[in-house]
Amino acid sequence: MKKITMAFVLAFVFSLSFGPLAIQAGAETMNFKLVSMVEKLEMVKVTETEGVTIGVIDRKGLSIFDNGEIATTNCRGTFDTKKGFQGYSSLTFEDGSTLIILWKGPTSRSRDGKFDQYGMTAEYVEGTGRFKGIKGNGTYTGKAPQWDADYKAKGFTYYEVSGTYTLPSQ
Repeated sequence: MKKITMAFVLAFVFSLSFGPLAIQAGAETMNFKLVSMVEKLEMVKVTETEGVTIGVIDRKGLSIFDNGEIATTNCRGTFDTKKGFQGYSSLTFEDGSTLIILWKGPTSRSRDGKFDQYGMTAEYVEGTGRFKGIKGNGTYTGKAPQWDADYKAKGFTYYEVSGTYTLPSQ
């Protein structure tokens, strides 16, 4: 009986230790660059607080993938200047497939006078067509130019997105 119990314990420990590696082994990488601008922005200051603003944002742009493919991209989210931001990006490809990415941040933030830069987490949450059943995660890094008043006012931002994903077996 002790041997059977010990075998189950070892099998459980082994599956916890090496199981995630087996799942990740089938993961694919997804890297793309996105340039977008603010389409709509609504914000209000929180009363009785110093420097806290909340709001909603709608961005539009193009995502350019490592293989040269492009997708039209809509990013909609909420922000709180004290707590950060979160939202969803929906990407639509030429073949009609779609991809939905949840993003949250910032995980990092810096300003050097020329750029506002920040990082965010990303989660691939839904898809259609060739992305049906997608699951995965990654990161967004953003870089917004601050030296050109027109581009700054329109909220142009350059993003690099990197992550891994899996699709269900067909």
